[in-house]
Amino acid sequence: MKKKTAAAAATAVAALAFAGSAYASFAPKLVVGGTPGGAARIGVVVGNGDAPTARTTIYVPSAFTVAAPAPGTALGAVTATAAAGDLAGVVLPLTGELEAVAPTSTTAAIAQTCGVAPAQTWSLHVSVSGQTLDIPLFVEATTAAEQAAGFGAKLVVCLPPPDVPAGTPGRAVLGAKLLSATFTSSAVALPAAPGDYRWTSLWTPYVPGTGQPDAAVTVEAQALQRLPVKLTTVTARKRVVASRTVRSAGKKRKVKVVVTAVGFASAVTENATHAATATITTRAGKKRVGAAKGSFLMVGLKSTRLTVTAVYDSDSFVPAGAVRTPADLAFHDLGAPACRATALFQGVPCLDATTAGGRLADTLVVKAYAR
Repeated sequence: MKKKTAAAAATAVAALAFAGSAYASFAPKLVVGGTPGGAARIGVVVGNGDAPTARTTIYVPSAFTVAAPAPGTALGAVTATAAAGDLAGVVLPLTGELEAVAPTSTTAAIAQTCGVAPAQTWSLHVSVSGQTLDIPLFVEATTAAEQAAGFGAKLVVCLPPPDVPAGTPGRAVLGAKLLSATFTSSAVALPAAPGDYRWTSLWTPYVPGTGQPDAAVTVEAQALQRLPVKLTTVTARKRVVASRTVRSAGKKRKVKVVVTAVGFASAVTENATHAATATITTRAGKKRVGAAKGSFLMVGLKSTRLTVTAVYDSDSFVPAGAVRTPADLAFHDLGAPACRATALFQGVPCLDATTAGGRLADTLVVKAYAR
């Protein structure tokens, strides 16, 4: 009997420990897109069944330039979704913009609670259900150890708890739990140099229903940027001389006809490596996965346009609302095998890595051979 009682007690303690450190799950994703020399576009995703996020730190690779815009500068658009606990969990779309702002007593208090010493303060200024929300996004300098690990800056967000009782000070508006967000920051410029750039992030959830961060469940999520991404199309022409019979003044005669045979090949590369997830649409709407080849004849034309489009790494999207749009940030989930745990984080599990996707187009003018 004592053995059974001890076993039951051990099981109960284990269950309580699990309940105190996890929700249904906690498996966030980080996505980073953009074009070389342009602005970074950053996306995050967590599951509706995941524990609510308390803190997120995004580590910017040192090859990226992080500027210090003046307060009041608009940095880019923001889209997001959140599950509103006060509205039976309905998922709400949020829209707005990212702004550089001057620190206030409110942002200073949030930074102190968040454990951040910000070099800059940005704000995710969004609207939902007629209410305006300002979520501080702090830019923090990296430590010597972080710089040695290849990080140039940190972007830190601390979110209010959504699942504490209504009326609790600091509770999230509408009991809203952030599920996804995408923002563009003109202050974060992508490098022009080709390379495989790895972003990473640390995520800490809340202990459900307590409003207390659960540091024991901190996890890492990464985003891989292979730059540059290019759609390249090459063509080859061949002059073909044929003859055809024509009737003129009641008589038949043969005339020479010059036909241009055109062959082409298209491929998407990411840092000079073929993108396996690219779908390329070529002449006559034919689609190929990975790379595309084709040919056609030019008869009676002096020139023609060859248009090629490609969609790459776009089998998933960062949700921005109930209906998907072409503007949503696309990505391909590389999974846990592509996630390399950062030694600096001392054993924090690395759960997932992604690579951002998009759409490319290429148009070439092909000239025919003259007679």
